[in-house]
Amino acid sequence: MNPVAPVISVKASGGNPWRFCLCLILLSFALLPKSVEAHQAHAGITEISWNNNTGEVEITHRLYAHDLEPRLFQTPLSGWENTLEGIEKVGRYSHAKFMMIVDGEPVPLSYVGAEPEGEFIYIYFTAPEIENGKTIVVRDSLLMDAFDDQINLVNVTLNGQTHSQYFRYGDKGKTFLWQPLSD
Repeated sequence: MNPVAPVISVKASGGNPWRFCLCLILLSFALLPKSVEAHQAHAGITEISWNNNTGEVEITHRLYAHDLEPRLFQTPLSGWENTLEGIEKVGRYSHAKFMMIVDGEPVPLSYVGAEPEGEFIYIYFTAPEIENGKTIVVRDSLLMDAFDDQINLVNVTLNGQTHSQYFRYGDKGKTFLWQPLSD
């Protein structure tokens, strides 16, 4: 048995179907809980790639500013990017929450800097060249100490191919094959 859909009259909006649709949309937003209206996703993206010119590994984290700033600073939009102390604090936090391991040893990461761009904060690191054919273990817990629903996507791009892994709260290291040079 099919339920009968209610008939909605366009006359309630003065006969203009567009005005009626707009009223319906505005009403639906008014009825949503406040938590649904706010930013829902706690997510970050990390890009790892090999720079063929320098031989270095380049790591870029992209996090929502309105997630990271309250975690590290008293107030969002505090101007942290204009102070050496603020930039260093972002670097220390990121270094503590992200790691790459090869042959059981952590890969030394060099902090390059951080910058806000729109609603995101970009955080940059480099690492020394990794031997071709090695397996790297990546650990990414950025912002997982602030949000238990945080999801971080790590992309390793080599030879134009991207391999991705998702990290969630409680995840341990995940492996990638480091093969920037074709045999």
